[in-house]
Amino acid sequence: MNSLVKADYRRIAKIKVPTPMHISSGLDLEQSLLDQVLKGDAQCGYALWRSKQALVVPKSATHRDNFKQACDFCAEQGWPVVVRSTGGELTPQSEGFINLSIVLKCKKGQLSIKESYQVICQAIIQWLAEQNITGSCSSIDGAFCDGDFNVVVDGQKLVGTAQRWKKITDPAVREDGSDMALLMHAVILCDGDLSSMWNISNAFYKTCNLKPFIIDNKHISLSQLLNSGGEGFVIKMLDGLDLSLSKYIDEFSENHFK
Repeated sequence: MNSLVKADYRRIAKIKVPTPMHISSGLDLEQSLLDQVLKGDAQCGYALWRSKQALVVPKSATHRDNFKQACDFCAEQGWPVVVRSTGGELTPQSEGFINLSIVLKCKKGQLSIKESYQVICQAIIQWLAEQNITGSCSSIDGAFCDGDFNVVVDGQKLVGTAQRWKKITDPAVREDGSDMALLMHAVILCDGDLSSMWNISNAFYKTCNLKPFIIDNKHISLSQLLNSGGEGFVIKMLDGLDLSLSKYIDEFSENHFK
């Protein structure tokens, strides 16, 4: 059963949906969180959610050779392809993954790209430390949707991150000088058969006449790091992250909105 928890302390939104949903519903949840900041209903917040199995691709992928054939092939293998409006590269979603979305209100130029990514990366790295796991930020050649702000453990990608900015247009919301809303997203490889995910992802690329580049051993999951797994393990990790994030976002809010 889905649970939806919201807290209204310093207008901080806190949402947790532990039951896997269709990826389009997850993206809608993420958008609703962003809308809370754009409308002034919240200054910042986060959502933790899970997705049913899917391959999420940028809109640019629809222009590739054999896109429909690639979608049909992946769907036949149990991996429906969903197109998102933002850029980037293909990202697999699985019931064993945990999605984290963080939003915040800020002034233009208040945060550099590096500083903005550090908001979500440090939240995750701090939580990992509570599990006696040492994480850091780095690019990993051969990882899915690679970037400088992967959270990695021992040279392997554990978390992928992305972000987008949206201009705040409501004059009432901009009264404090804030004019931008920042949405940050992280997908945490918690559990599941990672090899099968990279195989189907590479098959999509190959069918689209793109070079398959995702390398299995460039990734690691929490289940591998902690020698556990299964639905109970994923829920335990999600609940623990929720507790850690709640404290993190409260402290961040106190400093960011001084």
